[in-house]
Amino acid sequence: MKKNRYVYLLFFLGLVLFTFPNQSHADEQSNLGYTVSAVRSAKQIDPEKTYFYLQTKPGEEEQLKVRVKSTQKEAVNLKIYVTDAYTGDSGTIEYTEDEKLFDSTLKAPISSMVQVETPSMKIENFEEKEATFKLTPPKDSYPGIKMGALVFELDNPEEKERVKTKFSYRVGLFTSESGDDYKDSKTLNLLDVKSTLKRGKKMVLASLQNPEPKVLSNLSVTAEVTEKGKQNVLKKIKVENYMLAPNSHFDFEMDWGTAAVRAGTYIVKMNANNSYNDWNFEKEFIISGEQAKKMNEDSGFKIITPNWMKLVAVLLLITTFVITGVLLNRRKKMEIQWKKYKKRKKRKKKKEGQ
Repeated sequence: MKKNRYVYLLFFLGLVLFTFPNQSHADEQSNLGYTVSAVRSAKQIDPEKTYFYLQTKPGEEEQLKVRVKSTQKEAVNLKIYVTDAYTGDSGTIEYTEDEKLFDSTLKAPISSMVQVETPSMKIENFEEKEATFKLTPPKDSYPGIKMGALVFELDNPEEKERVKTKFSYRVGLFTSESGDDYKDSKTLNLLDVKSTLKRGKKMVLASLQNPEPKVLSNLSVTAEVTEKGKQNVLKKIKVENYMLAPNSHFDFEMDWGTAAVRAGTYIVKMNANNSYNDWNFEKEFIISGEQAKKMNEDSGFKIITPNWMKLVAVLLLITTFVITGVLLNRRKKMEIQWKKYKKRKKRKKKKEGQ
């Protein structure tokens, strides 16, 4: 009996191993030809983090290292650079080099603190190298946290011409002087509301700002659009679990859909909340006649009725009127004939009675 149990156990283990192969092997086969890992710094605030989360002192330099390992025989060329955190349109923390996306409250971004000492690298045949960075905090103290990422991007000129998508690995880089909790921002501002085209869609955009050097997390937002002086809600949207990067803003999107935009004065009412605070905003915005016309004409998402459908609709309408007219005329004739029949029948009865 015991032998049978062992046989069943071995059979089950073999089945599991065959069905679920080693995870590291799967990862190695599906990566970009290389892997990256941060070399732990002595100034790491949280040793459990796989990214850099460093405690800095004003003006005190620190050298950072990232281990880059090839996972294939073929050579891989890498471009290495630094990006800063900002808030994406979908309420997520993303990273960019574009300073146009920075908020006015962001002073001394992390990209200004980091010098990339190995801006390019070539690795091949399973070799391993180290990329180095020099971190120099500002001489003046800064509150909260600085957020960014070290980017290791495939650099293949031939692929760039054919494919616009960039493939890369990122290593997070956060710095703080205090080491305090950085996910407890308690401020949210509504900067502006406007109606415009975005990605070919007619939208109302409400610009929300987190002016604190901390992450504003677990944000829920409910927004309504109404025409001024009217109670009817034209558009309502509700989102949850939004997260705003420190010192950032983003456009909260309200899609008009395929309905035509009309000129007029509108009102946006917003309620936002998380575990730290509750915010209520109300703001008017105007859509001019020229603006409404341009949005309706230029939108890539609209209902377009072909001319042949319009012609068919007109012909069907005319046919309906003609048929209706014929039926009404026929009914009228039938009513006249019925009345005549009743009169003849009545006269006949009178004669028979005499």
